Amino acid sequence: MVKATRSYRAMLLSMIIPGLGQIYLRKPLKGIIIFIGIISAMMLIYANSLPVTSWRDLIRLYRTEAASDEGGAAEQMETYSDTDAPTSEGKHPKQWRGYTLYTSDNKFMFRITADLESYLVDKKVLSAELVREFRKHKVLIYKGATVATKKEGSWWLIDDYYQTYSVRKSEYGLDVYSTAQWRFRPRWQFKISGLIQLLLFWGYAVVDSWIGRREE
Repeated sequence: MVKATRSYRAMLLSMIIPGLGQIYLRKPLKGIIIFIGIISAMMLIYANSLPVTSWRDLIRLYRTEAASDEGGAAEQMETYSDTDAPTSEGKHPKQWRGYTLYTSDNKFMFRITADLESYLVDKKVLSAELVREFRKHKVLIYKGATVATKKEGSWWLIDDYYQTYSVRKSEYGLDVYSTAQWRFRPRWQFKISGLIQLLLFWGYAVVDSWIGRREE
């Protein structure tokens, strides 16, 4: 006689690793779907907690709106009183724009013919010489703009927190382009939705394993 019994072992397995109990009950497809749901929820929570320096960042909501990138949010939101202060010209204060996922050249702006390549130093503040070149071509750029090397000796990005410029080396000089960027900014709303998804999948996995029966 074949007897079907409630499986507490499957419930325990799903409490440890959601989906494992379903695999134990010989329901591999359901177990894989549950496991994928759990992993995607964890990724959603982690991505919207960046930057993560400790486990507390995963449960802190306000940090997702004030998170910093390599330069730091606090540093990026500074204004510089000795230059064209954005607030004094009616512009919005500097805001952190998120993590850059992809950057491409959009429109050619001007060419720098002077030999200023040596001033493009990775992770350094833009030099006064380059600031003057930008302003000479009627492009307003603020002191404190930073340089990032994309390809050594041929491609750089200059970010002044309002706009990112691409600088490419050509045989005629340094060509400056405006850029189109895809950015990701962590949101606390997405973190909460990820947490809800995690709890729903985990709870379902445990209850379904407890209710499910395995023939013995």
